[in-house]
Amino acid sequence: MKNLIFIKLGGSLITKKRPYTLNLRKIRELVKEISDLKRRYKFKILLGNGAGSFAHVSAKKFKTKEGYINEKSKIGHCIVQDDASTLNRILVKEFLRAREKAISFQPSAAIETSNGKIKFFYFQPIKNYLKSDLIPIVFGDVVSDRKKGCSILSTEEIFKYLAKRLKPQKIILMSKVEGVLDSKGKIIPEINKNNFSKVQKFLKGANKIDVTGGMAHKVKEAMEMAKGKIEVFIIGGKKGNLEKVLKGESIGTKISF
Repeated sequence: MKNLIFIKLGGSLITKKRPYTLNLRKIRELVKEISDLKRRYKFKILLGNGAGSFAHVSAKKFKTKEGYINEKSKIGHCIVQDDASTLNRILVKEFLRAREKAISFQPSAAIETSNGKIKFFYFQPIKNYLKSDLIPIVFGDVVSDRKKGCSILSTEEIFKYLAKRLKPQKIILMSKVEGVLDSKGKIIPEINKNNFSKVQKFLKGANKIDVTGGMAHKVKEAMEMAKGKIEVFIIGGKKGNLEKVLKGESIGTKISF
């Protein structure tokens, strides 16, 4: 799709470490920045958000990633899904507050998985929204799984699936850190199939509450997205970073295949 960009607002960026606590100041800063850039650069946007201190907390408590494993799993499924959608709705409201035509797209109402792999995804409404110049906002969600009962599907996995079909120009994954860091804390400017095996040892898995795999998961999914000759970037949420990426400036970590 022409002039289309995917942007993910990481959970660590839009929430604070304390359970169920928003980083409202950062959310409003990002909303204003994205709104201004959309007007100036005339692109279409598919947004996604992470779960942060909302759904990650309940997902860990109920071990939702493992599916229906005990008598509490089903109520856990419902609670985690509610937590994930609550944060998404807050983000949508902030875009509406800024007079942007943002609309929530609930993955669990359109996706079915089998052992965590997407088997069915009705995404036609997303295409319709984009053609109408709306901003669909997807999110990491708990979806119905044919074998496990339920499965956690990250925003990156949703982006990967949609990237193959919608062909965005760029995919920008924003987080609290300024890029992928090496063992000395320096940003790795580019990760590709040639240096991935060396870089892999620096990648951290999930933190205490991130049930989707942390930076290691993000990089692996980003590599898959880049296979379609799409420019993928992992950058920090500092004001001005988004515009630098759009201008083609060297910032954060570029992922290519």
